[in-house]
Amino acid sequence: MRKRNLILASLVLGLGAPASAAMAADVCQGPAPTAGAVLHGPVLEISDGASLCIAAGASPTAWTRVSVRQLGASRPLLMAAAFGQNATCRIGADGLADCTIEGVRLADTVNRPEIIKASLQWGQRLVPTQVASAAR
Repeated sequence: MRKRNLILASLVLGLGAPASAAMAADVCQGPAPTAGAVLHGPVLEISDGASLCIAAGASPTAWTRVSVRQLGASRPLLMAAAFGQNATCRIGADGLADCTIEGVRLADTVNRPEIIKASLQWGQRLVPTQVASAAR
C-alpha cells in the first residue's frame, strides 16, 4: 500500500512540474462527491487550505476534490498533515467533508506540534505568491 502511495505521489509531482498554475488547479478531474459519500485513498493534491484531492486510482479522472470543514488551516499546514497520506472523508449534507488521516481526525492532526513544525518547511518550499494565498 505504501509503495502504491509513493507511485501515485510521484505521478502527481511529475504532472505538476511542467504544468502551469492554471493546469495545476485542474489536477483533480474526478466527479464532485455527493452527500453521504465516503471516499478513501491517498491525498495527492492540496491546492489551498480548504480542500484535498483524494485519489481512487492512478488517473486524475479518478481524483476527487473534497472541501473540508473549516479547519483554519493554511496550505502548508494541510500539506504537512495530509499529503501522501491515506484519507477517509465522509461528505455531509452540506457538501463539506469530515476527514481522517491514517485514522486520526484531520482537525486533530493539523494541531499536532510536529505537523505545525513540518508546515513551516512546506511553507519555505512554496513560492511567495502561494504562501500569501495559503495564509488567507
